[in-house]
Amino acid sequence: MAGGEKELEFQKIFQVIQGARHRFNKHGGIEAWLKFVFRRWFLIEEFLLHEGIDAFWTFDSDTLILAPLGVRESRFRDVEATAQCRGECLNGWIGSRDLVDRYTRCMIELFKDPAYLDAQRERLRTHAGLAFNEMDAFGEFRRRRGIAVRRASEVIDGEAFDDALVFVGDFEVAPENVLGKTAIKRLWTDGDSIFTKKKETGQFVRMLTCNMSWMPDYMWKRIIDATRGGEDENRGTRAEGCVREESLREISVREPVADRILRQAKGAVFRMRRALRVG
Repeated sequence: MAGGEKELEFQKIFQVIQGARHRFNKHGGIEAWLKFVFRRWFLIEEFLLHEGIDAFWTFDSDTLILAPLGVRESRFRDVEATAQCRGECLNGWIGSRDLVDRYTRCMIELFKDPAYLDAQRERLRTHAGLAFNEMDAFGEFRRRRGIAVRRASEVIDGEAFDDALVFVGDFEVAPENVLGKTAIKRLWTDGDSIFTKKKETGQFVRMLTCNMSWMPDYMWKRIIDATRGGEDENRGTRAEGCVREESLREISVREPVADRILRQAKGAVFRMRRALRVG
């Protein structure tokens, strides 16, 4: 999909700005990925124009949406959008196409600003494992334009949109690590919804989304199975505090035996092939 004249302008001025130790192994390599994280907003803008869409929701492709979104839009009418990634990225509810237009214009403005780009290069001498990306641009966009946003992870009416299961924050931590190495929020289910729990207050919080970054396949299946399709859109939202704790069961993060055997077998094959190539 083409992004229009503005996207063509971005393509001409885009450049990779990264620290000396920045490494990236996703398909296409560093330049393709860094260009994509900016360019996708130009493509989204063109799609919105083509389809006549104004306000909308957007989440990363590794996010499970566990409840209807439309009935929760009114919570954010006093801001222009929500932010995720610990408040560093534009994500979740976007209140207008105009906001996207201003964001993409700001991206172009930043790539045309030599002093700003030099400041990024200087920053990345210290933070050498990072690169200038769309989250940095969003932070600068907020500062320059005074954009009012709310973190989607803020608990409202006992519910929140998850930044990522691995971002534990002030929630309880699962008693075991995923694959023996990754700590995540402690999770419960009542058979329809997913809950986590505040560490200090003991409040159960219903998760409207789960960001599954760095999660193995079995955790995806476990959460999907635990929700049985999630909330019925015609049923409305739950009142705050109505969760019955006696109805909850904890979701285990322990790897199934079959998955572990398969993972270990794949690892052994990979090591054998690597040894043969080296030999």
